[in-house]
Amino acid sequence: MRVSPQIHLVASGNVGFSLTDKFDCNAWLIETGDGLVLFDAGAGRDIASIFAELTTNGLDPADIKHIFLTHAHADHSGGVAPILDQLSRPVTLYAGEEAAARMQSHDETRISLDTARRFGVYPESYRWQGATVDTVLADDAVIHIGEASIRLLKTPGHSADHCSYLVTLSGKTMLVSGDALFAGGTVFLQDIPDCSFTATIATVRRLSNLTFDMFLPGHGAFALKEGMRHVRRAADFAERGLAPPNFGG
Repeated sequence: MRVSPQIHLVASGNVGFSLTDKFDCNAWLIETGDGLVLFDAGAGRDIASIFAELTTNGLDPADIKHIFLTHAHADHSGGVAPILDQLSRPVTLYAGEEAAARMQSHDETRISLDTARRFGVYPESYRWQGATVDTVLADDAVIHIGEASIRLLKTPGHSADHCSYLVTLSGKTMLVSGDALFAGGTVFLQDIPDCSFTATIATVRRLSNLTFDMFLPGHGAFALKEGMRHVRRAADFAERGLAPPNFGG
């Protein structure tokens, strides 16, 4: 799904637009003028559907040169290993420090997949693979790729390893928020060991100090302009000492 001249939604599951496998997150792809950049990679159960979405939009999957992860939960990172296996050219994988450690551990318990299975989120048959992260990014690190400037922001709360990306491209700034924040100023608190209300509120406050045009979350609706209104709504709750509404609640 092309959402602007250089931005595409190439994966989205049942908690979104049902473009690809039902367990996939929203995976965003940008054209930089120096290869394609993918943000998150879906659950990995049906990479062919993601590649078909690229092809439908006139893009060649072989032109994916970079993958940035927001966090290591299976619906965001499970597609990394299968994508890397299927592409014939080298792809650079980026992640924050904690997400990189979880990916490289290949340990499903570190991404709470055991808990998600117990709650029936994933079938017992689902298996996740980690991957080696080529470039581990510290907070506020900036990467320049073609026309794009990509800044990592630590945004824990949904999980301890969570990061978002502030991307500038062709005069527009977009927040790729992963699961840190969703449309309507909602958040995603859940019963896993490293989900934190306190960290979520700190993340909302941090994001409210940014300026951006487009809002590209990890599930559900997105915004191509006035994206800051979603952060402001969450910040209104935070400033009253309250949790913003829970996503899907």
